[in-house]
Amino acid sequence: METGDSSCQLRNTFTKELNDCPECNKPRISFGWCKECEANSMKENFSYWTSGNEEIDKLIRHSQLNAAQVCDYLEWIPFEKFEMVKYIGRGGFSSIYSALWMEGPRWIWDDDAQEWTRAGPINVVLKRLDNSQNISSSYINRIKTYHKCLQSVSLAGTFGITKDPTSNYMIVMKYYENGNLYQYLDHCNGILSWRDMIDILWGIAGGLERIHSEGKIHGNIHGGNLLVEDEKVSTDARISDVGLHGPCNDKNKSSYQKYGVLPYVAPEVLRGENHSTASDIYSFGIVMNTLATGKRPWYNRAHDINLAKDICDGKRLEIPEDTPKFYSELMQQCWDNDPENRPTASDLNEKLGEWVILICDDPNPSEIADENSIAEEKRWEIVSQSSQKNSHPEIHPEAYYTSIPLHYQIV
Repeated sequence: METGDSSCQLRNTFTKELNDCPECNKPRISFGWCKECEANSMKENFSYWTSGNEEIDKLIRHSQLNAAQVCDYLEWIPFEKFEMVKYIGRGGFSSIYSALWMEGPRWIWDDDAQEWTRAGPINVVLKRLDNSQNISSSYINRIKTYHKCLQSVSLAGTFGITKDPTSNYMIVMKYYENGNLYQYLDHCNGILSWRDMIDILWGIAGGLERIHSEGKIHGNIHGGNLLVEDEKVSTDARISDVGLHGPCNDKNKSSYQKYGVLPYVAPEVLRGENHSTASDIYSFGIVMNTLATGKRPWYNRAHDINLAKDICDGKRLEIPEDTPKFYSELMQQCWDNDPENRPTASDLNEKLGEWVILICDDPNPSEIADENSIAEEKRWEIVSQSSQKNSHPEIHPEAYYTSIPLHYQIV
């Protein structure tokens, strides 16, 4: 815990870095950040790099000229700046690699020099956009449109763009040691406390609220693009792939084609409607069930037109018997067949924040805290009696958990 003196010192330091810029004497707009000087400095370097694609260059430059704080912009990072590049998996339209970025992001504040310096070697994820040699203008514009969301602290960290030796573009992202939600659940044998689930959901709701507040939708929320991070006192999650789902070129893309992970796709979307903020909330409800069960949704069924029809007819996933009432009620509101009956992302963020306080911080008794305590006891009782603690259920060979074209439309 900070002493009064150290807390005061921190406040003074923070205030100092918000004072006028020593170079131009204009006010800094955030900690250590003079927008005008930083923009001019980056502008001077524009002639020293290119992505090989004029529209991507414009995207990166736009982000740099409008940055409001440190790491609030994208960088062009030459591929040779990465070492130990290793393939780790696939997404629906991308290949995922881990790597070591030798220079690291420019996010360390040098108080003596009054400037930001690079962090040095850090682990990153490289998301290769498959077949992006001819990346479409519409895809680049989508990244530009979603840029504000990409830089939010509520979402997965994005550092910049690079290009691999095959001339495919790659998004450079923060590396999360726990991996995605499925990997984290597998590591925990599918068993989390209700408190940890609520912490994770609160982080996701915060990211979703940020996306929706910018007038955008995610359109592809699923366990594979929720990245888990262990904090000192809680477990948090960040949303990735914001604006980055679907193919990145127009070669095989129909303007009417929809993409997604079927168990997370809202019934109205399966009936032909467009993705919306409400369909994102439906996906959130499925995430709630994934956490509660510790299993991938509809793991025991083929992800085909029959499942799509069942979802549209109102069939939903089973709710574990130890689920607290407040949790199951919110989950069912999220996956309601009628989009109008679903809560908003702001509602979710507010409610989950209240739950965290009532369960973790409020010394006064409450119905939520009591229900949670009973549910925790029930959960550990079930776990202790289970003979399959360390087993993972067999997944149906036609169950798919990466984004695929949804060829069917339910009438």
